[in-house]
Amino acid sequence: MLHIHRPAQEDVPALARILFDAFNDIATSHGFPPDFPSVEFCVGIISLLMSNEQVYVAGAYDGDTPRGSTFTNMWGDVAGIGPVSVDITAQGGGIGKTLMLDALRQSAASGHEMVRLMQDSFNMRSLALYSSLGFDVKESVAYLQLSDKGPINANFRIATAADYDAMDALCQEIYRISRKGEYAALAQSGFPIYVIDRGHIAGYLVGTAIGHGVAETDDDLLVLYAGVGATTPGALANCCVRQGDLYRRALAAGHRNQKVMQLMAYGPYEDPKGTWCPSVMF
Repeated sequence: MLHIHRPAQEDVPALARILFDAFNDIATSHGFPPDFPSVEFCVGIISLLMSNEQVYVAGAYDGDTPRGSTFTNMWGDVAGIGPVSVDITAQGGGIGKTLMLDALRQSAASGHEMVRLMQDSFNMRSLALYSSLGFDVKESVAYLQLSDKGPINANFRIATAADYDAMDALCQEIYRISRKGEYAALAQSGFPIYVIDRGHIAGYLVGTAIGHGVAETDDDLLVLYAGVGATTPGALANCCVRQGDLYRRALAAGHRNQKVMQLMAYGPYEDPKGTWCPSVMF
């Protein structure tokens, strides 16, 4: 019998191995670099997410044996699911579906009508699963390795807690949702957040793949890409391919494609209005 419950701390190494193997297998089998560099890195990711009270963590167990996990953040108006992984020796047996249904039930129970995730476009199995559960593709997104060549604009700086209200106002204007709780959660976990300060907050970007961004103009988001790339070694960020001018200018600035992902939404969804980029969750 498959059981779904919060993992114990002693299960983290086994779940990290499952996470690493699952993502490594699907990526390398399609000729893409893996998302996670090592099992030890995955241990850190899982431990970090389990330590946050606003992240719902579920493990799938066959008896006492871990077989997979999901993580659902509930920092703001939207519940964001990811990462999702299933033991490669047990895939195709319904474990992923069971975990996803559990995440959707928990999201509804917590009052989140809107649920979103990012899906690798080359992963046909996850695309079929998420679509069958009611998720719709909303955006095609280029996952970019940011150039480290700069330049760093004079208006580019680290965000502080005093910026959060202005950041959230811009987010709601452009992204159509509030993500204010996310800023504090990510900053507390050590993820850097950067802003463009022109006497007012003209844009912001969380400086890792886990982070999203919004900006008043394409120029402002390109300044953020350049600044984050120059100050954060190995930095990654997303860019919506449908924002054609922005995407072309990002490529011309030296930012390089790693893969294409798809933003998928379950429940109500309103298209953002303006310049924005999603995180690896939504």
